[in-house]
Amino acid sequence: MTTKIPFSFTGKKVIVFDLDGTIVRLAADWYSLFKALISRFTEKYQETINFNSISAIMSRIVEKGDEEELQLNFNLIRQYELENITINEPIKEIVYFVNNNELFGVPHSAKLAVFSLNTRSTILKSLEMAGILGKFEFFVGREDVRKWKPEPDGLLKIIDYFKVSSEEMIYFGDSEKDILAGANAGVESYYIDTLINHVRIIRKL
Repeated sequence: MTTKIPFSFTGKKVIVFDLDGTIVRLAADWYSLFKALISRFTEKYQETINFNSISAIMSRIVEKGDEEELQLNFNLIRQYELENITINEPIKEIVYFVNNNELFGVPHSAKLAVFSLNTRSTILKSLEMAGILGKFEFFVGREDVRKWKPEPDGLLKIIDYFKVSSEEMIYFGDSEKDILAGANAGVESYYIDTLINHVRIIRKL
């Protein structure tokens, strides 16, 4: 019995992946980073706000027009992300897909990109450690946009770079924010588990 998959790579010129939870599992201490960013914000601006995410903190700094502080926060995020990067766990099914995507009906000319809330350094190092950095052409990280998922800005940046339509792109991520970002950009988007399960089936054939 063949399991029908909900997506097709036919006509897709660009395949975009999130990073953490999608290509690799990062070993960063997100809770400590979140606390450090809140502490920094409170001390800097003398404001106490009940932030629910790192992106919410960054967005508030953007609203204040404080680019210098924003860069310092990016540096702090980068530090926490890279601290334990040597114990990242590559998601083997996706590494296999990236290395063998022709087995899955991906057009030979299709390009690969990453759209992530992680910093660019983390993206590049993670892909390098997984042995697939050379397979990707374009990267949008935390510091490359000023509006973050579920806003579509990162995907729109990728569309603009490759000069493709939103219909010619497909995006995979592990969170609801990824799916919403795709919807907001008009890009077909799926949870990564859908692709992971498909890879497992193909590898058994």
